[in-house]
Amino acid sequence: MMKTWKKAIAISTLAIVAIPATHAASDKKDEFLEKRFKEADLNGNGVITHEEMMQGVQKKFAKFDKNGDGYLTLAELPKEMPVPDHVQERMKKRMERMKERAEEAERDFDPEDMPPMGHKGKPSRLHFVAKHDKDGDERVSLEEFARKAVKHFKRGDINGDGEVTLDEAKEAMEHRHKGKHGKKFPKPGHGR
Repeated sequence: MMKTWKKAIAISTLAIVAIPATHAASDKKDEFLEKRFKEADLNGNGVITHEEMMQGVQKKFAKFDKNGDGYLTLAELPKEMPVPDHVQERMKKRMERMKERAEEAERDFDPEDMPPMGHKGKPSRLHFVAKHDKDGDERVSLEEFARKAVKHFKRGDINGDGEVTLDEAKEAMEHRHKGKHGKKFPKPGHGR
């Protein structure tokens, strides 16, 4: 009986301690999403249309398409591929955790000694082409490049009206994270 009470108290304490951390993480996700939403909402009217989303994709694509032929090849891609913001944030958190562990173990910490994160840590040109080249022609078309953005747009357009509001984007993000833990995401246009 005493063990049960101790477990209940321990679980309750953990839940209370975890609530502020959960809210802080949630606030950071909201901030990140709101920033990305404002960047994508080109005319600032509070909704992202398919056209606005595609304009953003085309702009990113054009940065890499050096010869303007409508395809990205290994030769056009930079030797050092840019690391997305969310990956940089994950790498920063990982370094902080490693530093804390080193301090707890009373060891010196040198970021250069950190083991690599693999292909998710620092994208390579080859990995980029392999990931996006769906037809196997060893080059990436605008359509192939846009595939992931279009998929996210469709998921975000919960009510199926062809536009994504900030509320829809937040709901889609929430469902996406729940989906990673076993719950299904609603099909585009079938939410709420």
